Amino acid sequence: MIRHSHSTVALQATASGGSPVVVVLLLLGLAVAAGLSLLIAYEALRGYRGSEDTGMLLLAVGIVLLTAVPNGLRIALPTFTGTSESLRVLAATGSELLGLACILLAIYGRPRQ
Repeated sequence: MIRHSHSTVALQATASGGSPVVVVLLLLGLAVAAGLSLLIAYEALRGYRGSEDTGMLLLAVGIVLLTAVPNGLRIALPTFTGTSESLRVLAATGSELLGLACILLAIYGRPRQ
């Protein structure tokens, strides 16, 4: 839910039947998962820079699309836009599918060097 007060936006998370502690733990878990996925993707990107192995680049992109992007979309879209729930689910699921495709391409589809 967004509450507008002139030019500021206050983020508010609500969960039916859930306590504020549960909501905070949920948001903290999402933040940790996104942070870890970005750290893993960064390490894969460093591996790509060192070896120019396109598989490492695809792995980095796939990890970000599979974890960080969908979590960001699930939070940002309802907070900052009026998109419908079905569009939000479609965007997050599409990102996850693209991420999985990139990871599969990194494992099975890349040309050998």
